[in-house]
Order: sequence, then structure tokens, then C-alpha cells
Amino acid sequence: MNLPNEHLLQNGKYRLTHVVGQGGFGITYKGIWFTEVKGPLGTVKTEVPICIKEYFFKDYCYRDPDTLAVRVHSETGKQLFDKFKEKLIKEARILSEVHHPYIVNVLEVFEEHNTAYIAMEYIDGYSLKSLLEKEGILPENQVLYYIRQIGEALQFVHEKNILHLDIKPSNILIDKNGNARLIDFGVSKRYDIEQEETSTTMLTLSKGFAAIEQYDNEGIQQFSPGPDIYSLGATIYNLLTGKIPTESILRATRPLKRPRELNPAISEQTEAVILRAMQIIPTDRYASIKELLSKLPQTTFNPLLPAASATTSPTEEETTLVYQRNSQFSLPLDGEETMVATPSAQSQEKQISAQSANPSRIKRITAMLIGFVALVSAAFTIFWQREHTEINDKSTSLQEGNISSESLSTISKKEVQIQAEEEDVKGESIDKESVPHTQEAEISTPSSTVNTLSQQEEKQQATPPSKPLDSKPIQPSINVENQYQTLLQSGKEKLAKADFAGAKTDLTQAKETKLTEEVVRLLIQCDEQAEQKQITDRLAQYEEKMAFGRYKIVRKKANNKYGAIDTKGEERIPCKYISVGIAEQGRAFERPDNLFDIYNTEGILVGEGLSYY
Repeated sequence: MNLPNEHLLQNGKYRLTHVVGQGGFGITYKGIWFTEVKGPLGTVKTEVPICIKEYFFKDYCYRDPDTLAVRVHSETGKQLFDKFKEKLIKEARILSEVHHPYIVNVLEVFEEHNTAYIAMEYIDGYSLKSLLEKEGILPENQVLYYIRQIGEALQFVHEKNILHLDIKPSNILIDKNGNARLIDFGVSKRYDIEQEETSTTMLTLSKGFAAIEQYDNEGIQQFSPGPDIYSLGATIYNLLTGKIPTESILRATRPLKRPRELNPAISEQTEAVILRAMQIIPTDRYASIKELLSKLPQTTFNPLLPAASATTSPTEEETTLVYQRNSQFSLPLDGEETMVATPSAQSQEKQISAQSANPSRIKRITAMLIGFVALVSAAFTIFWQREHTEINDKSTSLQEGNISSESLSTISKKEVQIQAEEEDVKGESIDKESVPHTQEAEISTPSSTVNTLSQQEEKQQATPPSKPLDSKPIQPSINVENQYQTLLQSGKEKLAKADFAGAKTDLTQAKETKLTEEVVRLLIQCDEQAEQKQITDRLAQYEEKMAFGRYKIVRKKANNKYGAIDTKGEERIPCKYISVGIAEQGRAFERPDNLFDIYNTEGILVGEGLSYY
């Protein structure tokens, strides 16, 4: 399936040395770039180590053994293959123009062997996932040092309307200088000037790290940093606890454990950041990566010094899924998911075998079991002795005459009630009118009462009292369900009437009463529709005239003045001008004093108060 070692690409410009990784969408090779460097001594030929990623959709492709070209099994497969190849090329070309110190640089994108290749900067280092597996839970100051760097990289790409959509420890590399580098934009999405997602609608997600909206085709049609914010929070969670978080779509029934429950060394401030970043409802998260970073505690870490030893904790394997369906928030059905990166059965067997063959591990487990049994036995003995001591004390008090007639009467009533309940359970009835007679008889013979009471209480210790047949079922759970259903229905009705504020209030209360997938979905829908209503209302205030870069030149109805707005109806060029003309650097907006302000297509003022243009 792989290209052979020493294979040449681009007419000898690149030489592949060996495979370094492969997944559901591609094969990554280490290679050599033969290039020239110009300097004071002239042009010098040099060899630069690089990575080359080959697009290879393994579920649909095979390699022609004669030509080494990538072929597709079926016509349907070919359509999917071509579709995602175009996406890969488009995204890679975008990233080739994105340069940031904490993002792996894309050098070139080209087509060969009937597929696409991306030549990238080679990072001599290791991933955070491998570091976690080797060292165990990482110290908080070390994790936050890397997260700040990755956060800066994400904020940078978000400002260019790009989402990464696959943030996790295995996609963060640590280079030889100890700095974090974000890799693998293979499933990233770029949004055009209309804020619509320009990539394909295929859903790719990593279980435990993906936000709930990534499970739905409609969830990421509009640009929002929310999914990357959730994934960054999940990454911090994983690095500081050693556990992959509960999948977002399952958290209604399997709540997320608080990080400090798994690792008490985590600061309260960092835990608060993680939990807010990982809120199920997108609007409950931070508004931007920048805001998230500002809430993290200030720490120091020197990446060139050995890190403090961390508590070793077993790490869990990540799973990346590819979904090709339209159903909202439904769990994956058989045959509808493609595993992109899962532990092989062989590796799992090796892990189990290694654990079984570890004598010290077996000894530790055995010792823990023995200790646990001893602890339970001791607790049971203390409990038994205490209860019997109380019974004996009561018997002694009765025999010594230290109990009043009222107390004795109360005890006798209790005894009769217990006997009545036992007889009811056996199907026998007790005549309630006989109870006073029984009480009088027992009061008149205290010694027999004492004996009966001791025997009865001992019997109660041996077997718990039977539940009366006429006992009523517990009502709170029913009340909670009724309250939840009432609030949910009210929220739905208000949502249908476009009463978004009222719907949000009812649905939020329903969520606090009972957290379910349905109420989460409705809250997201409510926020989206409310935002869209606001955008529609804002846009209605303007008359659109023409496109201007990513904006639109408009005339505001309230004052008949010209300016420019974005797709959400926000004024990017204030509507205060009396006319608009074409200028060499963009557009000339005429002011009331008949001078002109010049704006470029980014909405930036490049000339002010000019008499001509």
C-alpha cells in the first residue's frame, strides 16, 4: 500500500525515506527536499528533511503495483475520493499561506500518482500523546505552557476564519526546542466571506475531544470557535488526568468527572477553565480562545530543563471517527462509521499479556483485595457489637425499672406494629381493635415484654423489616419528570412562536431539572435561531448596493447614508457618507464636507480627508 523507500516525487525534487504514520485518509512519509540556498558565498545545494503526506482514502483505494498510482474500487468510491482530494488540496493551499511559530508550515501542495501530496516542515520531536503515555500525567505548569502556545496558534487561524476541528494530544508535537507545534489540518474547515463553510460536509471527529455540534452536519455550517475551544479544554483534561473525557454526545447519561476528582493536584482555577471550555451548549463556553487563555493561571516552565516527575497514570486510546450522515446527534449505527485511528487487536493482546505477566502488579492487586476484605470485616464486627450493646442496654434499663410507663407503652406499640406488618406480609390480617388489649397485656407483664422486645430487635438485626404492603412509591422522581416534561413542552411552544428569550428560560430550567440530549439540542437550536433573528433584523435596516471584499456596501434606511456591513449586519465602515466612488486602493466614501475617505477591501481606512481620489 505504501510507496517504496527512496521513491522520488516531483521529478526528483523530493525523495521518500520511510513511512512515519498512516491513518484513514493518508500516509505520512519522512523525506528529503533537494533545494538550493542563496547566501554570501553564492548558491549552495542542500538537503532539507521534510514530511510528505499522501492522500490515500484507505476504505476506497488501492495502489496499482505496476505504476504505483492510486486507484479506486468503484465509481461511487471515485466520486468520494475526488471530492475529498479537492478539499485536501484547497485546505492545504490555504495553510501554505498561514505561517505561525506554533503551526507546522506547509511548503507545497502537488498532484502525482493520481492523488495529492502535501510537503510539510519536518518536526524532530514527539507528540503530547506519546509523552503522556511515557511519563504519565503531566505537571500543570508544563501543560499550560504548551496550551498557551497552541492557543495562540488557534486564535491566529480563527482570525482567518479557519477551524482546526481535530485538536487532541496526538496532533500537538513538541519540537527540539521544547515548543508545541499544531499539526494535521486535514479535516479543518475554512469559511468564506458569507460565513458559510466552504469545505465538504463530511464529519470527522475524535471521540472524547469533539464538541457535540461536530456530530451534526448542521452544527458547523456557520463559523464559530466553539468546537476548537471544547477540544482544547478536552486536551487539557486528558493531559492533566490521563483520562479521555466522556464523549460530549453521551454526557447526558454519563456525566463528566471533575478533573480534580481524578487528579487533586490540579488547581481550582485550571479546573474551572476546563469545565467552562467543555460546556455542552456552545454559548456557555468561552467566546474565544483568547478569553480562555486569559483565565488560565500564570505559571512558569522552562522547556529546556527536565520536567518534574509526574504521577504515572494509564492513558486511554483515542479514536477518530468519520461520519457520513445527516441525522442530528444520533449515536453511530453499525456500518456508518469508519475508524481512522484505533489500537490494533495485536497491540491490545500485547498490553493484556504484559499486564498479566507483571508479578509486581499481581502482588499489588492481591494485597489491595486482602486489605479491602479485612477492612469490611472489621467494620461489620464493630457495627454488630454496637447494635447488640444498644439492645443489651435497653434490656438492662427495662429490668432495672429505668423506663417509664409511657416509654414502655411506646415500645409496646412499636412491637405490635412490627408484628402486624409481618403478619400482613404473610397474608394474615390483624384486627385493629385488638391492639389496645394487646398493649394492656404487655404493659401488665413487663418481663415478658422485655424478652419479646429483645428477641424482636435481634430478629430485626438479622433480617431487615419487611416493607408494608400499603407503602406508597417514592414520588420525587415522578415529580421531576413531570416538571421536566412541562418545561420542555413550554420551551418548544415558545420556540415555535419565536419567543426565544422565553424558550431559553424554560429550556434552561428543564436542563437543570434533567439533562438530556433533547434539551441540549433544543437549547442550541434556540441560540442559533435567536442569533439568526438578530442578524435578519439588523440586515433589514440597510439597502444592499454592491459587494466590497468580504463586506457589502449599503445605504442605511434611517439616515440614507452609505457605509459597509458584514454578513451579520455589523457596520464595518460607518454609514455616514453621502456617496461612494471607485478608488485605486478600494472605494472612496464622500463625507458631508465633500472630502473623501478611502477604504480597502478589508474595511481599513487607508486615506482620510482627501480632496480627490
